[in-house]
Amino acid sequence: MEGKGSGNCCKFGTIVSILALLVAIAAYFCPKKEKAPSLDSGLDERIRSGVLDIIRQNPQLLMDAMGEGIAKKREDAVNQLAAKVLTQKNDIINKALCFGKTDSKQLVICFFDPMCKHCIEFQNSMIKLIKSGTNVKFAVLPVGVLGEDSVLLGKVYYAVYAKSPEKALAFIESVTSNGEATDKDAIEKALKVVGLSFKEIEPLLSEGDKKIASNGVMAEGLEVPVVPAIFISTAPNKMEMVQTTDAVQLAAKLDTSSAASGSDAVTTPEKIDAAEPDKNGKK
Repeated sequence: MEGKGSGNCCKFGTIVSILALLVAIAAYFCPKKEKAPSLDSGLDERIRSGVLDIIRQNPQLLMDAMGEGIAKKREDAVNQLAAKVLTQKNDIINKALCFGKTDSKQLVICFFDPMCKHCIEFQNSMIKLIKSGTNVKFAVLPVGVLGEDSVLLGKVYYAVYAKSPEKALAFIESVTSNGEATDKDAIEKALKVVGLSFKEIEPLLSEGDKKIASNGVMAEGLEVPVVPAIFISTAPNKMEMVQTTDAVQLAAKLDTSSAASGSDAVTTPEKIDAAEPDKNGKK
């Protein structure tokens, strides 16, 4: 999920290396037929020898060619997934926990497991960007990839969100503050921080269970390959999959101009830590 390739254009070295590889493989594996000597046989041997010399003297050409081919396939797959997410954007938002400036035209969608390390990093970055006043709406969908503990925490997310989106955000901040996986005792403590108890939210857990299952079905239908799977949209018909959980890098992907968003300009990455927190909107 790193940088993009160079499109359909190929470097001369890439073409040479691919041809060299094909010729070398054919020359090595294909059986030689008995035939009468000809003037061409010496030329064929010199060509074969020359191609093998190219490979021996320039192995990086071969590695570059293979790397570019793999990167291009990966880029195509990522773009296809982002396109599918774009077509289902409204349905995704309806299922998601929504935080931040919920009327913003800029959108971050994330499928995540509440207890995976990189997903916790994303949640911390989301909170940082929201507190900084960044002009973006987050639509996040917890899924239970890592087992029953993840499912339980995801259900609690939805249960607290049903009580109050503001409390849900504060709960997420508290429960992920240590940057590690969370047990039931930590959930109880985080609930107390937001003025709730497990007993209060328990009647809402069954509904959360259904939503976690629904999120899983959607992720499978979209063929989401990993979590966190993060998508950024800065325009109605634009969706990009990104591979960073860092707040500064996420902010850099967003449009920092007030004209594009129709509201206050987003906080620049350099000011993320210094900005004053805003109260996040309700879904």
